[in-house]
Amino acid sequence: MKISLRPHHFLCIKGYKGLNYNEVQAANWENVALLLKNNPQTDIFIMNGRDDLCKQCPSEIIKHKAYCKENVVSGLDNQVADFLGILSGKVYKYSEILEKLNKKMTLQKHKEFCSECCWWKKGLCKDSFEK
Repeated sequence: MKISLRPHHFLCIKGYKGLNYNEVQAANWENVALLLKNNPQTDIFIMNGRDDLCKQCPSEIIKHKAYCKENVVSGLDNQVADFLGILSGKVYKYSEILEKLNKKMTLQKHKEFCSECCWWKKGLCKDSFEK
């Protein structure tokens, strides 16, 4: 099985606690997070734009309630990809990316990447990279 993910979602998966926009989106995230936790050798296709976690997002239906602004998220994706040394259009093992993330991520870098995100502002993932 192969999962398509945009780079910044590796940060989100690490801190995911089962809270999301609605039940459908939460179930989608839960399924992907559980799959990756239980199968770290899963192939991950790195992509730009809407990935397997975005596909159930209710903000696609209710445009005026969009949580993610694509221009902001795309910039974050580029920063995270550079930070992890991964390339869009390539396939990596989830374990390989998780190892890079765990080696390189600091609390300060996490704050730098995520402090403008609505989930960070709610305090839902600030502890994701505490050792």
